[in-house]
Amino acid sequence: MPEIVLYMSMSLDGYVGSDREHPGVAIADAEVKQWKLENISKASAHMMGRRSYQEMSAYWPHSDDAYAAPMNDIPKIVFSTTLDDAEATWPDTRVARGDLATEIAAIKAKPGADVIVWGGASFAGALAAADLIDEYRLLVQPLVLGRGQALFDQLSTSRRLDLVESTPFPSGIVLQIYRPKRS
Repeated sequence: MPEIVLYMSMSLDGYVGSDREHPGVAIADAEVKQWKLENISKASAHMMGRRSYQEMSAYWPHSDDAYAAPMNDIPKIVFSTTLDDAEATWPDTRVARGDLATEIAAIKAKPGADVIVWGGASFAGALAAADLIDEYRLLVQPLVLGRGQALFDQLSTSRRLDLVESTPFPSGIVLQIYRPKRS
C-alpha cells in the first residue's frame, strides 16, 4: 500500500510561498538535488493541485533537467474541479475530481510505491488539515521571508509529529522528515 509523502521546501520561518522569494528555488544545492532525484524516481505517482500542475506541465515536458525524466515518466494525479483534460498538456496525467479523502483512499488502496505530493501550499495544506499525509519531507531553507503562506494554516487543531530523520546539507538546507503521531 503506497503512502502519501509530501515534499515541500520552506523558509526557516515556516513559509512555503511568498511574494518575496520562492523557498523551493531559493538555494541551489547539488547534494539536495541528488537526494531528491534518487527519492522521486521511486514514486508510483506524483500528486498535485491545479496551480502546481499548471506550472509544472508548462515546464517539465520540455525540460532537459535531470528531474525531467521522473517527472514526465511517472504518472501524475492532479486534483481539480476546473481542469478538463490534463493528459493533453502533460502525458500520463489524470484529473481527480472527487472528495479529497475518498480519492486519497482509492489511491492508497492500489498496490505500488509511495505517492509524492508536490503541493502547492493550498493543496498540501488541505491534505495536512484532513490528516491525509503519511510523511512530511520538509527541506528547510536558510532563508527568512518574514511573510508568506504557511503550510499548516488550514489546521483546525494542533498536530504532533515524530521526527524520523534530520539531515543537514552543505548549503545550510536541512531535510527534516516527520511522520504524524497516530493514536
